[in-house]
Amino acid sequence: MINGRFYFSGYATGRSLYDITEDQAKKLTHLNVAFGIVIDGKINIDRQRPYLSELERIRKYNPSLNILLSTGGGDQHGHGPATDSDAHMKTFVDSTMDIVKEFGFDGIDCDWEFPGDDGILEEKYQHTRLFAEYRKALDQYAAARGRKCWLTTAAACGQWYIDRTEIDISHKYLDFINLMTYDLRGWDQPAGHHTCLYDPKDAPVVFSADRSVKMLEKIGVPKEKLLLGAAFYSRIWKNVTGSETGVNGISPTGGGFGPSYTDICLIHEKSGRFKKYYDDTAKAPWLFDGKDFISYDDPSSVKAKCEYVAKEGLGGMMYWEHGSDKTGALFETIFKTLKNS
Repeated sequence: MINGRFYFSGYATGRSLYDITEDQAKKLTHLNVAFGIVIDGKINIDRQRPYLSELERIRKYNPSLNILLSTGGGDQHGHGPATDSDAHMKTFVDSTMDIVKEFGFDGIDCDWEFPGDDGILEEKYQHTRLFAEYRKALDQYAAARGRKCWLTTAAACGQWYIDRTEIDISHKYLDFINLMTYDLRGWDQPAGHHTCLYDPKDAPVVFSADRSVKMLEKIGVPKEKLLLGAAFYSRIWKNVTGSETGVNGISPTGGGFGPSYTDICLIHEKSGRFKKYYDDTAKAPWLFDGKDFISYDDPSSVKAKCEYVAKEGLGGMMYWEHGSDKTGALFETIFKTLKNS
């Protein structure tokens, strides 16, 4: 832990493992390798397998780093059928543990992000049972190998996630929760901050990291189990109208995924095309060129999130995704702010 208080957890796709430097490996406490995906009721890593030889290099840099297999992801919809009976659950958990043992992973980051997305209400309870079965399997493996195994999850923000899960009780199986305090606005909504710390003023869509933390705290999730999320990517609204600064403007396509922070820092902010703004209430930057609106995290907003983590007694910080900040600026801001807190 950083200062004996904070976790620093990063997500990296297989390809992004190449981008992790020795210095960065030594600063992280947890690394989530994304993703093992659900295929035919089992976890499958065929897409990531070609890159996993990089784990040996990273472990040599920092033998204390906890490297977890992240399972699922935002576009996955196979968890429900894979966990809808005792037999299916056993096959699914066993398939995950086979990979954990093969590559010496230090645990599982279970990213079943959207239980009930297909209208099956029973998935709410399957979600909890999966946490319980993973916890049991990981504890058995930890006893056999003589080192702790971690179980975490990526949790969405909002009442809908609370309603679709039993996170108020299922958190007991988890070591901590990677709170996805990004994608807070997008799709067909007006242009605005997708990863803001506090509620923006006078916005048609009002949500924030702070609001999500308070919602979870209210239902009994311990704050020390929450890691706040930083976005190393952006959301972009194109052809925005109805706003001089772009904020709350309307886009015919809504807010889709935008450029990485690498491109924002090295290209967009320096191009002269965009004007950069900062909402000091929401603690969120954005770019606007009169047409395109880009919402993202920068060093100032990330520093504000880290200071919030320290002030509120949260468990630490996490980010998505490592390869999207090749400058290292956001990574370093997180580490230095937590270290100095």
